[in-house]
Amino acid sequence: MSEAKAPSTLQTHVQLLGMFCAFAGFSSFAIGDAAYKWLMQSHDFFLILFLGSVFAVTLMSVYIPFGGGLKLLKTSVPKLQLARTIVISAQFLLSIYSIRYLPLPIFYTLAFTAPCISAIMGRFILKEAVSRNNWIAILVGLAGVFIALKPWTSLSENGFAYAPLAVCAILLASVFLSSSQILARMIGQRSQDSGFTTAIYPISFVLVLSGLFYAFLPDMQAISSLTFDEFGLILIAACGGVGGNVLLAIGFAKAPPALAAPFHYSQIIWATIFSVLIFGDEIDPAMSIGVALVISSGIYLVTHKFHSDKQIEDEPSITQL
Repeated sequence: MSEAKAPSTLQTHVQLLGMFCAFAGFSSFAIGDAAYKWLMQSHDFFLILFLGSVFAVTLMSVYIPFGGGLKLLKTSVPKLQLARTIVISAQFLLSIYSIRYLPLPIFYTLAFTAPCISAIMGRFILKEAVSRNNWIAILVGLAGVFIALKPWTSLSENGFAYAPLAVCAILLASVFLSSSQILARMIGQRSQDSGFTTAIYPISFVLVLSGLFYAFLPDMQAISSLTFDEFGLILIAACGGVGGNVLLAIGFAKAPPALAAPFHYSQIIWATIFSVLIFGDEIDPAMSIGVALVISSGIYLVTHKFHSDKQIEDEPSITQL
């Protein structure tokens, strides 16, 4: 009879599984984002959002009978869930809008300011301590954003390199994402709501909202304007979002956040690959330096605890939609 594995070895394997699931989850989000960006190039914003939400809600609904039934939809903190639904839905809408107009590396660079913003908001809203080193990391991250955006190009004949409204949209989305993280921590502290419960409300809200816009906006493209291949891309986008949530829920349950969270930045690798090979974007030195600074800042912030002891471990699994 073979001997059982030592607890330390078993724990290592479990953590490795968690890290792999975290990498796969964040990669799923990156693939879904690329699919949305491709579709947005030639189709109306709300048409794609509506169909993507239909697929996503359908996929999540399949889980309900196996995950505990309709009790998954119940919450003991309806006001907090409503607030987070509105905030994370706004974050999602702004993100999908901005991804249409920005190169993927720039999009993720701006989105990765969320840990900086979360640290600042946690300090002033939840009164959480932020060390001197964390403040330095925040400043480094903001400097990286400045370099990546190359605002000095506005002084040249070519003007600012990126769509200003899209830049503002993703920065505002990062603020909403940080707000949703604070609300997620409050939900985790005050209830036993599952990650599924917290995730399905915003996705359902986006479905209803985009459906209303699609139904009542004039000159909206018909669903029949989509090809069979494009329907496949919408399914990929929806699976990327739902699969990302599921994989991250597993990843952050198996591995501590300090090991799993840094894989968030693997999205920039996928972004660079997709940006160059699919969308034909160029990666210049300023963008590379800025991305490196933002990633370094973010990894430091997510691996050096600055939140309260009650922060829920699977927070990233319910804040990435």
